[in-house]
Amino acid sequence: MSTNVPATMMRIAIAGSGGLARLFVDYILETANICLVISREAQPDLEARECNVAIVDYDDQDLLRFTLRGIDLVISTVSGTPQINLIDAAAHSGVRRFVPAEFEGPPTRRPRIDPLDRGRSACLDRLRHWRGHHRHPMDSTIFSCGVFYERFARGGLSSYGIGASSNTYYQGTYLMDVENGTAEVVERHSNGHQIHVTMTSINDVARFLVAALEIDLDRWPDEFRMSGDRITVAQIVQWAESITGATFFTEVIAPGDLTAHLDYANYQQDYAKVARMQELIATEQRRYDFRHPNLNALVQFAPEPFWDWLRNHWGA
Repeated sequence: MSTNVPATMMRIAIAGSGGLARLFVDYILETANICLVISREAQPDLEARECNVAIVDYDDQDLLRFTLRGIDLVISTVSGTPQINLIDAAAHSGVRRFVPAEFEGPPTRRPRIDPLDRGRSACLDRLRHWRGHHRHPMDSTIFSCGVFYERFARGGLSSYGIGASSNTYYQGTYLMDVENGTAEVVERHSNGHQIHVTMTSINDVARFLVAALEIDLDRWPDEFRMSGDRITVAQIVQWAESITGATFFTEVIAPGDLTAHLDYANYQQDYAKVARMQELIATEQRRYDFRHPNLNALVQFAPEPFWDWLRNHWGA
């Protein structure tokens, strides 16, 4: 980490025990920081690695506050009401900073009425409430990483234990299904320009987050942006075809036709396609596209490019 004085040892709580949470734990355990996993049930495999585990009920505010006493940083991988309850408990317990489960595109790119919200806006509103609170002020930082490379993995995010409560869990739910050689994409904006997507591997998301721990928490911005790669939608499919040696069956949807496709999917009650169309609309609206990732410039490693990840995962 360049130009930064390393922070002192911190007490860090990871909320959740799914694939992303476990990846964060893996990297934090390599540092001098103390790691506590907050989970609804026992995690003997984590305890065997000398990781503290606290079993909680997210509806029990007193228990959450007791659990979070003395914690400097909370990193959440839970969403909805459990995360809101966790935010409230963290503020009352004197937690210095909260990282919400916002590991995708920047929140500023989302529409006011967001079909992909899944409780995110309510959590961000709650964090804003506590930031300026006169008795229990608590800072927060969002880590924006774009789309996970692993959405294009065999089995999708489900093979990593990520996204179980959303449509992102399954293989082939975004842009392409590499294993079956199919793609459903929007390649251009309404102005004719190519659509770009910013992406990062989950492994590098964890590396970026843990590298940020070397910066004093008081110096963290409201948002850290990271990027493993930024390429066009057309390139994503072309690279997959090149690596697999297959010609994909690709449906290219014009940007002006996306709403009609969404309406028809709703009419047919094809909810899997509804979710895919909503994400294509979000992609066309630049939800997952951003430049100038401020965290990249602060770390001492190069994230894995998408081509390398794709070749390692799908190459012969």
